[in-house]
Amino acid sequence: MKGCQIIVPRPYEVKIEEFEIDEKSIGPEDILIETMYTMISPGTELSIYTALDPGVYDFKSWCHYPFRPGYIAVGKVIAKGSNVTRVNIDDVIYCFSNHASIAKIPKHSFYLKAPLDIDKKLILLTRLATIGLTSIRVSSVTPGNIVVVIGLGLVGNFAAQLFQIAGGKTIGVDLSNKRLELARKAGIAYILNPSNCSVKEKVLELTNGKGADIAVDAVGDSRVVLQAAELVRKMGEVIILGTPRASYKTNITQLLRMVHLNWITLKGALEWCFPLYKTFGSKYSYEENSLYIWQLLKEKKLYTEKFITHIIQPKDFKEAYEGLLNKKDEYLGVVVDWREIQY
Repeated sequence: MKGCQIIVPRPYEVKIEEFEIDEKSIGPEDILIETMYTMISPGTELSIYTALDPGVYDFKSWCHYPFRPGYIAVGKVIAKGSNVTRVNIDDVIYCFSNHASIAKIPKHSFYLKAPLDIDKKLILLTRLATIGLTSIRVSSVTPGNIVVVIGLGLVGNFAAQLFQIAGGKTIGVDLSNKRLELARKAGIAYILNPSNCSVKEKVLELTNGKGADIAVDAVGDSRVVLQAAELVRKMGEVIILGTPRASYKTNITQLLRMVHLNWITLKGALEWCFPLYKTFGSKYSYEENSLYIWQLLKEKKLYTEKFITHIIQPKDFKEAYEGLLNKKDEYLGVVVDWREIQY
């Protein structure tokens, strides 16, 4: 079966490439899908598109050039192996797959039958919401805690909402007034723009001089981690939700002194550390986190209005990358429609 997929061959280049999947290669545990929609993950994909991630030049790296981007998809099952029992032919599934018109989902990957009562395009947001949820899962948040979330892209916005659902009061921080306004509409308690105020002074003011209980870097910038450490109280937590990639030279003693003198806990929050499915000995999994997000979406407890700003054809992929990179007030959630392929 022939299909087409997005390829990033080198920095700032995108092309559409035809490929073929031999249906005889579908193993007993594999499934084959006809993709309906995929969604761009801005942090990960742009770091590869711009070569910010040094792994793009390491052939042993998972993200080396030429790279097939994407890991969020909704599609229809068109073939399956003899041992597959969780889904049937014609079922619509949510899965981890690259930007392609067809995809083989191997047994070691992740997929769930998509709920019928959630819009298929909104289902794509599940992955970005579960990434945000990771910061709550690794935290010690309790009702009444003050949580600062720095960076209000989709992941940061979801994290801010989910901390409030867990009982915290969230302070959202971003340089984009449009993203701050979206956070306000999502019900975030306080919003701050660093270009208009001192975030540290405002946080101290809102916490009666104590500092926040938790601060989250949802940007993936080493400088933000330093800033976050200045915002938390004694025995507070700093959670690294975004992946630090860009090189940053500084005197690390500044951070270590804050951690040491104030008993601050630094926590990583990489979602890939969760098992895919519910597993004995593991408190959480991709499966359980996804089902929880679907429950919140069904109950209208997660705000998603205007989170999807663009629905594009595969031929417009480079334009979308450039928009996400350079027009952050216009581009937020970008969905790729594969149902009627134009390239």
